[in-house]
Amino acid sequence: MRKLLICIGLLLTGFDLCGGSVLPDTVFFAGDTVYFKEITVSADRAPAVYSGLSRRVTVLRQEEIGMLPVQSLQGILGYVNSVDVRQRGAHGVQADVSVRGGSFEQAAVLLNGMRINDPQTGHHNLNIPAGFHDIERIEILKGPGTRIYGPDAYSGAINIVTHSYDGPMVSGSFAGGQYGYFNSSATLQFKTGSLGHRISGSYGSSDGYIENTDFSTTNLYYTANTDIGNTSVGVQAGYTDKGFGANSFYSALYPEQYEEVSSTFAGISLNGGERISFSQSVYWRRHYDKFELFRYDAPEWYGGHNYHMTDVAGMDAGLSIPGETGITSFGTEVRVEQIYSNVLGEKMDETRPVKGENEAFYEYFKRRSSLNLFAGHTAFIDNLALSGGLMVNRTSGLSWKFFGGIDASYAIIPDWRIFSSLNSSMRTPSFTEMYYEGPVNTGNSSLLPEEAVTAETGIKFNSAGINANLSGFRRYGKNIIDWARLEDSLRWESKNVTQLDTWGVEFSFGWRNKRDPQGIVRSADITYGYLSISKQSDRYISAYVLDHLRHKITAGVSHKLTGNIEMSWHIRYEERAGTYTDFPTGVEKSYEPFWIADAKALYRKGDLAIFLEASNIFNTRYADIGNIPQPGRWLISGISIRVR
Repeated sequence: MRKLLICIGLLLTGFDLCGGSVLPDTVFFAGDTVYFKEITVSADRAPAVYSGLSRRVTVLRQEEIGMLPVQSLQGILGYVNSVDVRQRGAHGVQADVSVRGGSFEQAAVLLNGMRINDPQTGHHNLNIPAGFHDIERIEILKGPGTRIYGPDAYSGAINIVTHSYDGPMVSGSFAGGQYGYFNSSATLQFKTGSLGHRISGSYGSSDGYIENTDFSTTNLYYTANTDIGNTSVGVQAGYTDKGFGANSFYSALYPEQYEEVSSTFAGISLNGGERISFSQSVYWRRHYDKFELFRYDAPEWYGGHNYHMTDVAGMDAGLSIPGETGITSFGTEVRVEQIYSNVLGEKMDETRPVKGENEAFYEYFKRRSSLNLFAGHTAFIDNLALSGGLMVNRTSGLSWKFFGGIDASYAIIPDWRIFSSLNSSMRTPSFTEMYYEGPVNTGNSSLLPEEAVTAETGIKFNSAGINANLSGFRRYGKNIIDWARLEDSLRWESKNVTQLDTWGVEFSFGWRNKRDPQGIVRSADITYGYLSISKQSDRYISAYVLDHLRHKITAGVSHKLTGNIEMSWHIRYEERAGTYTDFPTGVEKSYEPFWIADAKALYRKGDLAIFLEASNIFNTRYADIGNIPQPGRWLISGISIRVR
């Protein structure tokens, strides 16, 4: 019988409680190709061995990420099956990420297990202080996770796990490429007593691939970890700052938009216990957003820039108790969200000056709090794995709500496992959806929370060197929130689109050369995802909800070129449903499907690495959102060195 590592879930805490990484060396390219001996992840509040999970979970490790031809978190996620990344700006400037046809507001984003979703808008969810080189792995739960992680996990959850101290080390990297692209990073690891420290910083910039798409990004990030008795203590803190030309980001009528955002984050976690395991985390995030509709010369009617400051503070605690029938887990989360703004929220009696700005004031304020209570049980009975749970939610201004689910999987024969699940989920509206008023937008403070029930079933195969999955799901959603407009209107209004029926099919197949890991061909894979979304009424044109990826195909291969040089090749096909309003014709157009090909060559010798990557090799013209063209061919090369 396989050994079950009983440690409170990685997605809950973000730190390894087992005294070392439980994830083995893997090879991953696009989709769900995960190879392992045994790994412990948490698609429930009680952890489970990955081979026995009844849910779809993708784990991407540093080794796999390093072979991808990308320079940002958004780029990594673009290769994952059933994840839709709609980029506005290149190399992590801004992107909306969704899972399984959900909107960009419907996926929970966690940094080392701490939920960092921005209450102003999901556009800011990926503004994290950790740099690209800080990412140790990414864990993605596909499907509803409300009963596990709270209201934001309506259609899925994405947990970014960063490196922590693993010995004295100093490293640095430099990269450059077309369009004035430049990136540099540095990392220092050291120890004081029993406390291990990791400090990193990075800076990236570009002149832009078209007019008004330039950017600069700065990240500073710190982690510390130690053990006190049988309790593991983890600390993290960071700051990120971005300034970027936002050409047509929110409206094609005004291409000279500009935006500045910054975020400060801090958190601490405690994990321990012997037979009974416990976890606790406390975190805080502050986010500033300055949006300029006109970067240069503004017309006389322009009322000024938009300023927003959001704060999120939370406490999460969990308990895991093993027993004769399995593991019983309990948890609670208290979360407070607030915003100061000159356009979002409710009018304040007294204004508050905007820090660092002359004659700019916050005039509006809104605060809300939520209490989430969790309970669940996971049982392993011979070849059967069962997991059930319940979340009770109370959010300011709303009544008590209950969301639960059950997951099951059964090993029919060695290496083959069938699984099914039924879960309910919810999401509360963002402050932008509730209050934003602009030249072409109208918010709605009376929005109802979104709710859904999702059923899924599938089969998995996992053997030495081969991993395959086939599954189907159906989600019934009501009170779905979207920016919508009537055909004869140019004004977008935030509305509860009455009902959405979503169903999809996912397939992935991966192969790793385990017989000869140093052979010519190292790994290969292919994934496919299909989605269909139907709505109750055809009166409205959708801005986000109905613009889903109908078809997504990814494929990749990694091979040895010569000596210490490796190559990876990737292709991606996307066909998007929905339409957008073409500018300047005003004609409603369908999205054009496209193929993208990328490649990367990597030379490694010891702790020295040199790379050359080419994205969009064939210079394909495409757009993820409306009238915002994405970059054509982009060549980047770089070097990194590490000294232990």
